[in-house]
Amino acid sequence: MFVMRQSKAVSFAAVRPWAFDINALRRVFQVLPAFAAAFWLVVAGLATGVVPAHAEDTTYDTPTGLPLPRWAMLRKNEVYARNGPSKDNRIVWTYRQATLPVQIISETRDWRLVCDPDGGVAWVARSMIQAQKTVMSPVGQKVAIRKSPSADSDVRATLRPRSLASLDKCKKGWCRISADGQTGWAPESELWGTQTAAVCKRPDPFAPK
Repeated sequence: MFVMRQSKAVSFAAVRPWAFDINALRRVFQVLPAFAAAFWLVVAGLATGVVPAHAEDTTYDTPTGLPLPRWAMLRKNEVYARNGPSKDNRIVWTYRQATLPVQIISETRDWRLVCDPDGGVAWVARSMIQAQKTVMSPVGQKVAIRKSPSADSDVRATLRPRSLASLDKCKKGWCRISADGQTGWAPESELWGTQTAAVCKRPDPFAPK
């Protein structure tokens, strides 16, 4: 019977609204000042435009706020490449391949300085560029498209030199691509359009002296 009474007492104490642990209450009052300080720090930061670093989205000191270099692709089958960021600048050549991947290495508000697969560097209007969805096999090199991301995996197809492929994703040195109805994996190092560093090391050859 003693055990039953003890059980009832514990159960009753657990539901009494006025029952509390005095030590737990003390701990609450001990941490309240820290919470209050953190709260007012955030409020002060919002008022001054200063917010904690982890609360900000990553931005870059570029006209678009996007990183350089970065990859994109041409929007149309006829894109003029100029020797400066203006329509007043001379056309140095014309790109005639929509979806050609290019690397943006510099930019203004309305123009992009791009590096193409042949190493050419020129300015292209922002309206002629769109988000990257393609990669390209290098000049003079075939690229095997494999069933899985492994050098031992079966080959499903082969990209001829200077062939375009749709890019799905890249991970751990392999990229999932599609071409001519075939989808598979290719080594990231064998594709043009996956490099994180600037591909064209030389400066803009058409920049005003």
